[in-house]
Amino acid sequence: MLKRIVPRALLGLFAAVSIGIAATTPALAYGQANWQLTFSGTAPGYGFWGWCDLAGGTTFSAGLATSGTTGDCEFAEYFHLPGVFSGTCEVSLDLMPEAGQPAWQESFSTFTGGPDWFISGTAVTHPASQTTFCATLPGSPPPTFTDYDSLLPVLVGHANLNGFFGTTELQFQETPLP
Repeated sequence: MLKRIVPRALLGLFAAVSIGIAATTPALAYGQANWQLTFSGTAPGYGFWGWCDLAGGTTFSAGLATSGTTGDCEFAEYFHLPGVFSGTCEVSLDLMPEAGQPAWQESFSTFTGGPDWFISGTAVTHPASQTTFCATLPGSPPPTFTDYDSLLPVLVGHANLNGFFGTTELQFQETPLP
């Protein structure tokens, strides 16, 4: 009886340790990340939240990557204007170099008046029926895009920009990674 219990206990312990190791191993689908960005905002009838992982740093300034070759972003947004139009969508971005432009880079934005993250790649909207609607919303690119102003400012750390662009709440957290 003891011989059966010990192997099962060891098997259970091995399974638990394996799951723990797998859970702590970072996903490296895009290589070592240079930046992790999170953002969220609300305004009357409008809201968004999301994150980006920018990787493959190729250009550096003051030790921080300012452009790169790959990345991934996910965000959701909604706009509800009763009697006019309403929609909700989730967008997945696969960042990659397009038309000679890097997948992501810092560049001056004429819209925000400061440095923003400009991105190149492809976008997939869910549900697909919201693709046209979603592409009309601020910061949401068309299915294929090059050097697109994401409207995400280049910041290090946390920024509380409540009230900017008429928002009720606007938060950014941008973390450079070594």
